[in-house]
Amino acid sequence: MPAVAREPMPGPSRLLAAVDLGSNSFRLLIARVEVSPQGNLVFPLESLRDGVRIADGLRSDGTLDEASRRRALVALAAFGERLRSFSPERVRAVGTSTLRVARNAHRFLRTAEAALGVPVEVVSGLEEARLVYAGAARALPDDNEMRLVVDIGGGSTECIVGVGAEALTLESAGVGCVVLSNRRFADRRITAQAFDAAYYEARDAFAQSAVSLRAHRWRYAVGTSGTAQSLWQVAREQWGADALDRQSLERTRAALLASGDASSVQLAGLTPDRRPVLAGGLALMTALFDELRIERMQYCGGALLQGVLHDLLDRDEERDVRALTIRRMLRRHRVDATRARRVRDTALALFDQVASGTQEEVRERRLLLGWAAELAEIGRSVTHEDFHRHSAYLLAHTEMPGFSQSEQDRLALLALTQTGPLDALRAHADDTAATLAALALRVATIVHLRRDASDAPTPTLSLSRGALRLQTTRAWAQRFPLAHQGLAAEARAWSRVGAFESFVYDASASPTDAG
Repeated sequence: MPAVAREPMPGPSRLLAAVDLGSNSFRLLIARVEVSPQGNLVFPLESLRDGVRIADGLRSDGTLDEASRRRALVALAAFGERLRSFSPERVRAVGTSTLRVARNAHRFLRTAEAALGVPVEVVSGLEEARLVYAGAARALPDDNEMRLVVDIGGGSTECIVGVGAEALTLESAGVGCVVLSNRRFADRRITAQAFDAAYYEARDAFAQSAVSLRAHRWRYAVGTSGTAQSLWQVAREQWGADALDRQSLERTRAALLASGDASSVQLAGLTPDRRPVLAGGLALMTALFDELRIERMQYCGGALLQGVLHDLLDRDEERDVRALTIRRMLRRHRVDATRARRVRDTALALFDQVASGTQEEVRERRLLLGWAAELAEIGRSVTHEDFHRHSAYLLAHTEMPGFSQSEQDRLALLALTQTGPLDALRAHADDTAATLAALALRVATIVHLRRDASDAPTPTLSLSRGALRLQTTRAWAQRFPLAHQGLAAEARAWSRVGAFESFVYDASASPTDAG
């Protein structure tokens, strides 16, 4: 990743940026944060959009074709040029549906991150829904009313019921306007038969989630993002309606069928770039109106990008939703919190002795290591045998609000390698920070093997030219013989896998030497 200069931050305001690698378009939003008596306020300053339509490049084997990858990289390079003056912690980039399902997404993301200049987090469907609602909630009145928020994207559709800033139910279905248009209207010809097929496919996708959504009895519905905006504009400008309603949807469908071709339909309020995906988006919206029993829908300008910005602001102000997720999981799995904190503190102290890299990179690694240490034993809520494997599975597959899939994968790797063989780390041999984080957690786990309140001082850890040295004192080894034996075995295990030029465990120092 190219070096990024830190942006100067004079005065009470600062800039943040969010990037959405969506299935239909890539977007960049830059905003200014200003302090006010009501708290920090976010003012959008600049936005860029490129209709990459990356979902068009999904081949039958589940991989992205080269043309779509090229389009994507051109767009990201332009975004990266604009973001060059931003420090990494001021930018957050998220990938959504297409990057969730593409089989070669991991390889593409390496080049995408190089072009953009910041990491890209691929988020789950439910995390996308959470971010969408977070953005919409800031744009909607704080009226304490139950509301439904619908976001039809290019590759997936998110539906959320919430009150104020709180999302009560999150749902995501893997069907969007680009995917459905490509599947049912591949030649851009619009027929009644094709439209009905798209409509029933969409209804089927929402049939199960509709039950939990309807149970909340929302007072009003709002749509966000491109499809909702286009259909709302057509309803107002073409049909004279004051909201998107069933009659407007039916009139738009009739106009599409009359034209017979998505590229030639003429409707007031419809922009040229929306024509290719209008049929799929209309079928989806009509299915949602029927499945969720919606009568009217207004449009809301807040969506994923705004949610990402506010999430980034919360992290900056130490209101990180990820920390709340960790606390909930600790309670849910009844983790021994006292021991978890001891292991965490020791692991972080060890990591700090050898960590290197930029301040932002080290900070993120420390956060994940600390959380992994706290959650390392959640697998014991399943079974004590091979608990570390169960911990890894839970961390990889549990829905964890605020976390990207790559972050969950890192947590899972640390949980898996907290004890036992080191084989899983071989695939990450080129990631020194990940290896050192795993080492720190393993050593901390050994130091606290006794699972009591004994005050076990943290060993000294140093790394020089690939040679690792772990040092305690003779008094330490005599006071904690079980941990001493474990550390000696740990040094032998690391020496066998060859992750470092050498790994020496030394317990012969006097207290003065070790200090």
